Amino acid sequence: MTEYKSIFCGEKVILCPLERTNLRDYLSTYKVASPFSKVYGMMPDFWDMTSKNIQDYIVGEKHDRERYLIAGFRSLQSYGYIELDFSDPALPGVDIAVLREHRRKGYAYEAARILLENVLERESVMCVVWNAFSSNKASCRIAEKLGGTVVEGKNLMAETMREAGLKVESLDVVETLRTISYEIRKVIPCADAKG
Repeated sequence: MTEYKSIFCGEKVILCPLERTNLRDYLSTYKVASPFSKVYGMMPDFWDMTSKNIQDYIVGEKHDRERYLIAGFRSLQSYGYIELDFSDPALPGVDIAVLREHRRKGYAYEAARILLENVLERESVMCVVWNAFSSNKASCRIAEKLGGTVVEGKNLMAETMREAGLKVESLDVVETLRTISYEIRKVIPCADAKG
């Protein structure tokens, strides 16, 4: 059984920061759980680029992300991953995926809840952006359960694939990759009117 250093614990899962010790587990989980898993199989160069970006994170070359392996609280088995993209430090974006065999068990919701509770405590963060495929009803439900409200968004997946040099021109592909963006805002306690 792999030993993981956890930073956040829930009742079902622990979140382990990506480090050299769990890099292999993270990469194998990421490759299979990611919405791009089929693309990685068909286009090994795309996976190589993604894998290199993740490995660069380990050596400190990517400071705009936080990456965590989602593992079972008791089993320490890898369930998925969750990442925060701090390209805009005041408005971090969430990327989360759980392996198919571990879906519908509450792991993604709990992992997102415990991480976002911590992130929204940071003074500089007022809001977190959650992007989901419109066809991924489970991800949309999690965002809504976390207090997310729908905002105007871009087709982030199609844009990511285009930036990687992939041709995404078919209307079927573009519609399949359509994303919905949610804002999950910090709850600021209101001052009591009586003082």
